[in-house]
Amino acid sequence: MLAAGAVVLAVLGVVAGALFHRVEQRKLHALFSGPEVFSTGRPTGFIPQVEYDLTAYAGLSDEWGDGWASEVFVTDPGAALRDFPDVLAPSVYKERLVPEFLTITYPKDEALFPPNLCAPFIEWSDVNNTLWQVTVVMPDGSRKWTMLSRTRRWRIPRNVWREIVRSAGASVVTLQVRGVKHVGLWGKTRDEVHVSGEVHFRISKDPADNAVVYRLIDPPFINRKTPDTFARDIRSLDTVPFIRGRREYCINCHTFSSRTGRRGKLAIQVRYGGRKPHDPRIYLGLCDLETGEVSKPIMPFRPQGTTFMAWSPDGTKLALAAGHQVSALRPQVHGSLPTVQAGSDIAVYDVEAGKALLLPGASESGLLELYPRWTPDGKSIVFCAAPDGLDSKRTHLSLQVIPYADGQGGKPMPIPGASNNGRSNYFPRFSPDGKWLSFVQSNGGSFIKSSSEVCLMSASLEGPARVLESNAPHAADSWYSWSSNSRWIVFTSKRDDGAFARLYFTHIDDGGHASEPVRLPIANEVRMSFNVPEFVAEVPTIDERALFDGLRVERQTTPVAWSNGGKHD
Repeated sequence: MLAAGAVVLAVLGVVAGALFHRVEQRKLHALFSGPEVFSTGRPTGFIPQVEYDLTAYAGLSDEWGDGWASEVFVTDPGAALRDFPDVLAPSVYKERLVPEFLTITYPKDEALFPPNLCAPFIEWSDVNNTLWQVTVVMPDGSRKWTMLSRTRRWRIPRNVWREIVRSAGASVVTLQVRGVKHVGLWGKTRDEVHVSGEVHFRISKDPADNAVVYRLIDPPFINRKTPDTFARDIRSLDTVPFIRGRREYCINCHTFSSRTGRRGKLAIQVRYGGRKPHDPRIYLGLCDLETGEVSKPIMPFRPQGTTFMAWSPDGTKLALAAGHQVSALRPQVHGSLPTVQAGSDIAVYDVEAGKALLLPGASESGLLELYPRWTPDGKSIVFCAAPDGLDSKRTHLSLQVIPYADGQGGKPMPIPGASNNGRSNYFPRFSPDGKWLSFVQSNGGSFIKSSSEVCLMSASLEGPARVLESNAPHAADSWYSWSSNSRWIVFTSKRDDGAFARLYFTHIDDGGHASEPVRLPIANEVRMSFNVPEFVAEVPTIDERALFDGLRVERQTTPVAWSNGGKHD
């Protein structure tokens, strides 16, 4: 009898709770009736006081590895400044303007979403209200949802998002937010209801790839970081570890030979920063994504840096920046990375033959040569070149193209519109359909530049090049990757606050024009930067622990010989 009574009480409690919730929702929605005050749309507001977190500098060490690591901290900034008086760069941190009136801050008007992206978060700024009513209206007013939120970040319900996605390619969906100053149980402090401007967005017919592999790194940049790499299915909020640094390894510069994510090979550079004595402490790792077999080829050059790699179209050869080194001053708080780059020639590793070569014409003395990328036909390599050893402000990389010619190389030719233009041009990539060459351009250097922006030109390399419409003029837009169908680019952007990079997607139409970008939804705010994103069709199934064990510094290495008995003829 007692148990039966408890069940009855529980049922009554559930029913009473549901009835109270319905009454509460009706009462709260009623608060949004009354005189409406609409946003003027004028960008008026204020900049809040900037606050810096200095804990990242606690216990900062100047040491890494065995003295020839690919990144070296300058331990005497004073001497470095005497040698490079212009090396310090201004802060990239840009505190966001806080509007004086209720304003939807994300998504931006005319945003275009991939149909396979999970339900996004809607965000708004409001310094006057504490309760909000969000309205989502389908094209032609066929459906309308009105929901309440007590926070300024609200996610569209999944069932609503599914119905919206079914409208892919149709006319725009409309968003609007209303706000009141809630007080007591069901009261408000004034009669007026604040109303935001309308924001409109659409769903594309073209899907993006289903997964992105990326690193997370916490600013400020220092060479002691051991970032972790993750894989994310963009159809949900789920994230899985791809490979962790475990506070001893900096595992970086990952690249896939196949866009499936589950076939072909993975190339990845590893730096060991632990206390165990090992040589080498920097090396290349290769993994067969189907069998899980991992190898550690050791290149015939020093230092062993094998950064910024690219697979040939047939997946048999790996072009890389050989011996690349970066010297860096202690970073400023939320500042640009003051760097000097040195070394670096373009090398090609023939994986099947187990041999490597420095490419004649792209391995010249006195030049910094890096960021190689094969042309779609596999006959040539596009790479970046600039005088060696300059600080980042004075390093203006030019894109050049050189024939591979079975390893014989040739004379590099500057690419019009992406070279000798007073700016730095780097990170070249071809769209998978062979139609476009994309690259990043900045005022100087290539790391953490607020002036960086993604550009596009014809894959014929005849120019002209132009800046994509998706760039933010005030913040860095940089590391990026193409989707398999050549319709989407995922890129990192610091447009939200200047300090933390987030992943954004922009659609590329037939004419090479970019849409208003949309952000990869994340469940909780992460005060870290997303870095080096790579589109793949599906989340790789390689076991994270097995991949790490295969790349450990203790594992056996395989020496790689020069293909011609020396550097090159």
